[in-house]
Amino acid sequence: MKQSILMVDDHKENLIALEAILESPNRNLVMATTGNEALQLALKHDFSLILLDVQMPEMDGFEVAQLLRQGRKTKNIPIIFVTAISKEHKYVFQGYECGAVDYLFKPIDQQILTAKVDVFLDLDLQKRKLQQAVVQMKRLKDENERLLQAIGDGIVGVDIQGRISFVNDAAAVLFGADRGTLVNQPICPLLFQATDGSASVDWQQSPLFLRCSKGDSWRSEPALSVRLGSREASLEVSASPLNQAGEAFTGVVFVVRDVTGVLLSSAEQEARGLRRFKRKKMIRELVMFDRTTGGNVGRLLNISEDGFKLQTRSAIAPGTLYSLSMVLPEQISGVSTLSMSGKAVWCQPRDQAGEFHCGFQITDVSDTHRNVLLGMMEKY
Repeated sequence: MKQSILMVDDHKENLIALEAILESPNRNLVMATTGNEALQLALKHDFSLILLDVQMPEMDGFEVAQLLRQGRKTKNIPIIFVTAISKEHKYVFQGYECGAVDYLFKPIDQQILTAKVDVFLDLDLQKRKLQQAVVQMKRLKDENERLLQAIGDGIVGVDIQGRISFVNDAAAVLFGADRGTLVNQPICPLLFQATDGSASVDWQQSPLFLRCSKGDSWRSEPALSVRLGSREASLEVSASPLNQAGEAFTGVVFVVRDVTGVLLSSAEQEARGLRRFKRKKMIRELVMFDRTTGGNVGRLLNISEDGFKLQTRSAIAPGTLYSLSMVLPEQISGVSTLSMSGKAVWCQPRDQAGEFHCGFQITDVSDTHRNVLLGMMEKY
């Protein structure tokens, strides 16, 4: 990192002498011969140190230092006065009152000059590194905050006493309360509920505390049955300790997911068990149409060589046969439409009213369209 030093003296030969002593590949030496020029340069550049002559015509070093200390950008730049005036205390004190951090008396001792400049440049470098670290930490904090708020699952932080220290928006919505209201509340009454709504277990006796306090993760198996407001809900909860292995236990972070109504039906579980190929989740908006009626059957969620899942607006009875087509966003192998026949295997309602997920088995597809299917899976 290259650091800049401003050298101010009305005698050019003094500036040349300073340059000869301080010149270095890691330094940018800037010269000024008047106080006004020095003030202008200080506003344009980012200086790590200023070497300022006291005795100058029009505006002396004391006046320049006072003006520098009044500027928002320049007030913290360290100033070393370089002077040939008397070493009497009154002059030295005047310099410090104007904002000097040190004094050098002419004729200048090269070793003393070099040592003092090195000290102040090192302090400046440490300050800049600290500022960069603070900025980076704030950036990471902001990014983590945005990430936690963007996650669809509820994220809850809990301290060593079992009280909530952080919740993201998804968790607040899930528990039906403001984030500020949830903070400092005990977690157990929310997750481990007795029939009267109170905590069914003490925090330190809860299964997740017993595991996480030893450095292990915990997962609810099966899902926890809880009351959220006026409804019964099933929550899938996983918890991990905040501390690293070997460190003292400091708390837990939870990931909470509402799985009410989305637990796999027996038909879906059976269909998944019979799959021969892994499903590929679609990242493009693709819609399946009924070739017989031209109607919209549903939006494609995932697909494999032997089956696919649609999001539909109505329930489809298992066993229903369809002749299906799908318009591709662009041609694949010279084909712009994918056609196949499929049979509904299972259908399950979602949380949102009038929305269903339905699994299909591909019953017939030509070789050409199978190649298009494989190309689509790679592309989307």
